[in-house]
Amino acid sequence: MTAQPRRFVDWLADDLYRRGTRFAFGVPGGGVSLDLLSAAQNAGIRTVIAAREDAAAMMGGVAGRLSGAPGLAFSTKGPGLASATNGLASALLDRMPLLFVTEGFDAAELEYLSHQVFDQKGLVEGLFAGISGGKARAGAPRADEVAPVLDAMTTAPMGPAVLLADPNLMTAPVDAPPGGPKPSAAAADPDAIQRARELIAGARRPVIVAGLEAAGAAAASGVRDLAAALGAPALVTYMAKGVVPDSDPMFAGIFTGGAIERATVGAADLIILAGLDPVELIRKPWPYRAPALDLCACAYVPHYVTPAVRVEGDLAETLRKLADTPTASDWSAVEIARCRETFHTDMAMPDGGALSPEAVVREVGRAFEFMPRAAIDAGAHMFSACAFWKAASPLDILISNGLASMGFALPAALAAALHDPGRGAVALTGDGGLMMCLGELKTAAATGVDLTVVVFNDARLSLIDIKREQRQMQDLGLSWDAPDFARIAAGFGFTTWTAGTREEMRSAAGAASAGSGPRLIDARIDASGYLQQLRALRG
Repeated sequence: MTAQPRRFVDWLADDLYRRGTRFAFGVPGGGVSLDLLSAAQNAGIRTVIAAREDAAAMMGGVAGRLSGAPGLAFSTKGPGLASATNGLASALLDRMPLLFVTEGFDAAELEYLSHQVFDQKGLVEGLFAGISGGKARAGAPRADEVAPVLDAMTTAPMGPAVLLADPNLMTAPVDAPPGGPKPSAAAADPDAIQRARELIAGARRPVIVAGLEAAGAAAASGVRDLAAALGAPALVTYMAKGVVPDSDPMFAGIFTGGAIERATVGAADLIILAGLDPVELIRKPWPYRAPALDLCACAYVPHYVTPAVRVEGDLAETLRKLADTPTASDWSAVEIARCRETFHTDMAMPDGGALSPEAVVREVGRAFEFMPRAAIDAGAHMFSACAFWKAASPLDILISNGLASMGFALPAALAAALHDPGRGAVALTGDGGLMMCLGELKTAAATGVDLTVVVFNDARLSLIDIKREQRQMQDLGLSWDAPDFARIAAGFGFTTWTAGTREEMRSAAGAASAGSGPRLIDARIDASGYLQQLRALRG
């Protein structure tokens, strides 16, 4: 008796599991998303029902980034896809591999139906227009069309794809073997490698800037080896924190494209960009005259700088070749240590007795000495969180710096805690960001993850309010009465604490680090030091 071919949705779930996908996040509708849920569970993929589709897309993208396999998220048609848009934009600009499956309409329905109908394919294509890495998929979901997208999703530039699922075709039979091995990155051109060697050999004070493309184990090792061989300072972007550990003697601080790194980078006669994606930098022109050497897995257009030499190809292999023959630079260990100390000094906040954001980060970091992964939200608190949270390895810190979306930290930390339950995660979020995804406290409670949420509660949109003050504008309603997040989270079953002084913060962080399951610390902070930090960072 001939075996019946599997449905497409079953093939998809099995193929994703084979690639390493272990979680699916979403808010289902009553149609093909239920078939996807069932197929995923049958394949061994754990399904997590989120509160909102945008948060589910962020969870799926982070799960994909951490596993190196396609992340998986899903929604219903119409309002489900519309709600997911911010999460899809995050996956796109934060370079996260995500397959987002949303229900579609069959052709017969569209002859008479207008309820919940809009141009879903147009929405997706408009979102992804002109951006490499993102692709809309509509129409017949054939294995030979989808498999290459899944193959490409985890190669630079990583990014999402959307499957607009025709309900009839998703459940139609297919007879397809598993996809092939993931394609390997192309090797760099030998001539470009030689030009890069010559550029490095002629430099006496090179500086390395590592970006998100270097946030893989092999590439990160290559960055560290090159920095050590040159004896040169290495800076990291927010998304590359941990590529060069905070404890490394070559670590010189964080690079944002702003002011705080200019003393170090401005003293360079060669700027080596190691996996820097221009999506990571703030909106300011490139201020440096020294030539740039761009080492990248793929070339990005537009870019802030036109490099003297660009080496495009397998980044880890490129770095390995360049670390073989360099001559030590003129930088001294004392100079590099001074660069690092200056960065931390400029980022420090005044200690006037009130609870500062810096104190929150330091107390939580001290208590959680076993280093759970940290997810950081957009907002003014991120300055202290990125500066003072120690990172030892790539992806120790998760942050939305391409989209810079509020509401990222809680979903990202939740996905990280599921990915690595023995390590757990800490979400460092502002009050505004948490209110954008408050329903995911339900998801954390339902999954029982080892997660601590730290809320920097200053009852205003601090970063925007600072910019209002700089423009000398009137009060625009950017503040509110402080919510009691501890009581709210307790209602979801969290263990909670409230802290308004450094001593209370130390006690709460210590108790949280000794606990398990979902916990939340409502940190009532003094935000008066944010303006000084912003000026130091961006000028």
